[in-house]
Amino acid sequence: MTFALFTYQSVTSLLDPALPLLLKKRVSDGKEDPERLQERRGYASRKRPDGPLVWMHGASIGESQVLLLLFEALKASHPEIQGVITTQTRTSSELVARKNLPGLIHQMAPIDTPFSVERFLKHWSPDLAVFAEGDIWPNMVSKLDRHKIPRMLVNARMTEKSFDGWLRFPALAKKVFGGFQTILAANQRTTDGLRQFAGRKVKLTGNMKYAAAPLSTDPAALTSLQQILNGRPVFAALSTHPGDEAMALEAFNKLKADCPDLVLILAPRHPERAAEILDLLRDQTVYQRSLGGAPMPEDNIWLCDTLGELGLWISLSTIVFLGGGKPGAGIHGHNPIEPLKLGRHVISEPDVSNFQKEFDDMVAAEAATLVNDSDELAHAIRPFLNGSGTPIRDNPTLLTYLSGEEPLLKARDAALAALRLRPAS
Repeated sequence: MTFALFTYQSVTSLLDPALPLLLKKRVSDGKEDPERLQERRGYASRKRPDGPLVWMHGASIGESQVLLLLFEALKASHPEIQGVITTQTRTSSELVARKNLPGLIHQMAPIDTPFSVERFLKHWSPDLAVFAEGDIWPNMVSKLDRHKIPRMLVNARMTEKSFDGWLRFPALAKKVFGGFQTILAANQRTTDGLRQFAGRKVKLTGNMKYAAAPLSTDPAALTSLQQILNGRPVFAALSTHPGDEAMALEAFNKLKADCPDLVLILAPRHPERAAEILDLLRDQTVYQRSLGGAPMPEDNIWLCDTLGELGLWISLSTIVFLGGGKPGAGIHGHNPIEPLKLGRHVISEPDVSNFQKEFDDMVAAEAATLVNDSDELAHAIRPFLNGSGTPIRDNPTLLTYLSGEEPLLKARDAALAALRLRPAS
């Protein structure tokens, strides 16, 4: 055990008795589900099913999507496999609930104290642990080692900030990453960084998110809203964060002079920010999706503060501005493949390091644009409103993103090998 790990475990052990108070504060801040606080302390709310069990863990929505894809592939190959998936956020728990995959149980992730993780592992006794992307906690991996449970890291993605953070504790990094039996990286930068930490082979397999089907839409809702729009152009600002909505609104106001029937869709990454966004829109005529009903013809701005309808907003859009790329905000961009799969040009601010290669490739293929301010945003949108924007063309790189299942199949086969199961023929 490294000194850093010993210190971390000692501090988090002392923290455990205070968890009820900390969780109560998080409930008051809207960050926890009050009905599921015991799960956060490692107490299970469901029985362990019989058969081989895979524990899958990811932080939030993006990681959940990857893990859901992997579980579907595992279940298709071996129906006897059972799963428990843990996530940190309420939005991700709602995503898993909507997907409702047979054989997969959702639990809120145990907070990373030795006692919470131990309770969790004693109950579930998984045969394999799969972590997605980068949400890795020292007590989790230490307890897995103690229980001799194999673990793997899939779709690993490491930002410069997280890489620099681990570099400050090289012995701890080697302890944490060196114990993974399999590490599958989504990009070259992560591959190089994790090889340095793990001291073992790291496989560059590519981003598993490419295997996802295009985001679904409710056909009836799509048809109804298309009839309401009646051909009006739509500028959709999606997965937005603080500052993104103001930039989108400024660009929208600049564009209305030339395109007075333009509609702006605002779909925040976190719908609970609706009140904050409505304050920004106080002088506008706004349709708020969460209140139900349908937009009126005079509603030029739609605040789509719901979950699970991103595919609908992309399908209604003429062009997509993807939030999360504001320099200094620490988000580092969102997945541009989702709009691409529905044939939409993507615009983002330039801090897209979480998806740097994807944006670089899409910019080179004229399927994406990076902008710095509302003037550049309006300038990038304008050609698509008058019909002169570059359409998404067949391109070898883009076709890889649109149809690639190879990263998912490699992760599936690695998980089956860890479970000592053969892939289905």
